[in-house]
Amino acid sequence: MIKISSLKKVVIGFRKFIKILIILVIAAVLILGIIKVTYKQTYSVSLNGEVIGYTQDKVALQKRINDYINTGNGDNVAFVEVKEMPEYTACLLKNGIETNDDEIFNIVTSSGTQYYKYYAITEDEDEKAYVKTFADAESAVNQLKDKKSTNSDKLGIVEKYSTEQVEYKSVETCVSELYKEKKVVVASVPKATYTGPSVATSLGISLVKPVSGTISSRFGIRSRDNHKGLDIAAPKGTAIKAAASGTVTFAGFGGNGNGYSGYGYVVAIKSSSSVTILYAHCSALYVKSGQTVSQGQVIAAVGSTGISTGNHLHFEIRVNGKAVNPQNYIYN
Repeated sequence: MIKISSLKKVVIGFRKFIKILIILVIAAVLILGIIKVTYKQTYSVSLNGEVIGYTQDKVALQKRINDYINTGNGDNVAFVEVKEMPEYTACLLKNGIETNDDEIFNIVTSSGTQYYKYYAITEDEDEKAYVKTFADAESAVNQLKDKKSTNSDKLGIVEKYSTEQVEYKSVETCVSELYKEKKVVVASVPKATYTGPSVATSLGISLVKPVSGTISSRFGIRSRDNHKGLDIAAPKGTAIKAAASGTVTFAGFGGNGNGYSGYGYVVAIKSSSSVTILYAHCSALYVKSGQTVSQGQVIAAVGSTGISTGNHLHFEIRVNGKAVNPQNYIYN
């Protein structure tokens, strides 16, 4: 009797266990069903420890970010430097709350710095012109060699990267500007007898280079006009220094009858009773009219304002109101 009673208790206990187990399974199914109806599996996305959104496909989103880093979204972009990458954490997101992949992508890439790739054609390692592709650079150099330009053995091609777009030139323009004919020296005028004009004698002042860069257009007659100064190509924002000390006679936007139409933002400095020096197409001005500046003082920043096709400094020297060739005194 004792054995039968014990067995009966075991059976009853087992049945209770089965019932409880069934109840737990049903409860779990119901809970999972409620979760599935109410929530969806997703990932929270954080940047610098701050949640910036949610995505259901972290692989696709990260691939999109990586593709942007590798190619950017502009012409000739070599890559994009993004300092901080997002972190992903699995989570449940309540149905009705939308994921925001586009917004996340924009937040992550907004701080990115684009680097442009281009090619410089050099002469004796001095950068003379910029083109978009290696094929353009190679074509220009080969044409100069075919034309037997006297500098063809000094030409080279350098791959360059910059955070600013530079002014690209066509192959034809590069060939035209870089081509050098063999000069015939007249025996009766020995080369050694010509030393060029003296800065102190001609202007009465000394000069320093206002900006370092590549000469993109020289003084004198060109296809579209009579160029009154020297153009030095440099990235936007490059500091422009006063070539000589003096008093600022004008600092502002050229036009409206002030004598500087087309010059964009321009600074004019009177450096002696007869010499005035102009710095044109600036993106920013750091001096004002009436101010006295010293030689080498930063007065403005390179830009492309006014009538201009790219970032550069238009450097102009006027003696008694008449423009003279700056290369007689500097950049020679």
